[in-house]
Amino acid sequence: MTAPYTELTQRLSDLAAIEGALGILQWDQEIVMPSGAAEARGRQIAVLSVLAHEKLTSPELGALLESQQGSKDLDETQTANVREALRDHRRAVRIPAELVRAWGEATVAGHEVWVQARKDNDFHAFQPILTKLVDLARRRAEAVDPHAPAYDVLIDEFEPGMTMARLDPVFDELKAFLVPFIAQVRAAGRPVDTAWRTSHVSVEDQRKAGEAIVRSMGYDFSRGRLDTSVHPFCGGAGPDDVRITTRYKENGFTGSLLGMIHETGHALYEQGRDATVGDQPVSRARSMGIHESQSLLWEKQVGQGRSFWTWHFPKLQQAYPFLAGISLDDFLFGINEVDFTNLIRVDADELTYPLHVILRYEIERDLFSGALPVADLPEAWNAKMRAYLDIVPPQDRNGVLQDVHWSGGLFGYFPSYTLGALYAAQFYQTAVREVPGVPDALAGGQPGPLLDWLRAKIHRPGSRWLTDDLCTRATGRSLDPQAFIGYARQKYSRLYRLA
Repeated sequence: MTAPYTELTQRLSDLAAIEGALGILQWDQEIVMPSGAAEARGRQIAVLSVLAHEKLTSPELGALLESQQGSKDLDETQTANVREALRDHRRAVRIPAELVRAWGEATVAGHEVWVQARKDNDFHAFQPILTKLVDLARRRAEAVDPHAPAYDVLIDEFEPGMTMARLDPVFDELKAFLVPFIAQVRAAGRPVDTAWRTSHVSVEDQRKAGEAIVRSMGYDFSRGRLDTSVHPFCGGAGPDDVRITTRYKENGFTGSLLGMIHETGHALYEQGRDATVGDQPVSRARSMGIHESQSLLWEKQVGQGRSFWTWHFPKLQQAYPFLAGISLDDFLFGINEVDFTNLIRVDADELTYPLHVILRYEIERDLFSGALPVADLPEAWNAKMRAYLDIVPPQDRNGVLQDVHWSGGLFGYFPSYTLGALYAAQFYQTAVREVPGVPDALAGGQPGPLLDWLRAKIHRPGSRWLTDDLCTRATGRSLDPQAFIGYARQKYSRLYRLA
């Protein structure tokens, strides 16, 4: 490595160390921090956040990055590392300090207003701060790239290279399949007794059963841990400290179980990053959608599939005696059953979930184009719920006010959830095609062949290639919703015994 590139990697490593420390402070706040420490923790996080921002936007780092861009002394990985770091730097320096401050203040205030408005079922109380957040997000987007549509810039923060022009036809194709297919599944129905799902299971028994499955998937507990939180997440401080959490409901054990599998999918991605490039930007996950593909691949494609449970279900029956009389077929139906009356995105089943996301994407798209005023959000929300899922929220608290994202300014994030499901289907189908023994290995309790494929194709490449290139190298084609459509049609036609 040249001397300038070595200095660059050291600066980037220092920045990653600060971000890692922030990750641990935030994990601690969610898991074990005493409530009386909240004010002190806020100051600690604020100071470290400012320090990280100063390091990322420093003229010295910018000069190093510009000097290394296009350098013929760098190999492919080093060139990608410069590209990723330069992208972060340029986005950060283009946003004026006064806008950074205004944004921080508005997002803090927005969260508090949203919490109360949701509690009171009062969208009008949330409307003024939401209007302000939308305006500030437009200004941030214009500062980053004044030549691109604001919503494209916001999407790009989470999905580099993704645009409305790419998403619209993908989501339209998905919607054209899902709306009539869900109606067909609803009409068919299937009377299966799933009362076992609400059987009482102690938290300790759920923890033991879940931890055994998490270990079997390949999660390395020497570089991670499993804890309890209000909202399950995967966090920590880099690939050598990857922590997962879940939550328990004593009369709903499948939630914690599938949640653990989901978060382990995220953790396997983080633990599988390329150790040869350490904590550099090039080792990071390619996008939020690619990260979500790993959690959904393990939760949905694997963890709600027959091969996985051929091995694990008999062990679960031993742990939970009330499952002794339940067949594998009925268990699989129970963990995949479509809930046609559910209003809440985070509680949605695999088949209806993408429509919850598409609805939010279309609303955000129209908000930032100016076609939809903030005041008209409840009406637009309910109209789309009726058109796509044939249900209407009776109250705004379980409609337009249900998600925390807008109160924190996370515009452009929602598409990543469904992009993850599409990538997951495409990756898993390719893995099975290229390594035909994957299903049999899973049925024998051996995730190794699948995990090895994911390590080679997704985890270790990190951000070496742009998203389309990564997907094409892994599967032979760029993002294709037909992989998910074919999978969903086959799976739910079998579950609901459609012709």
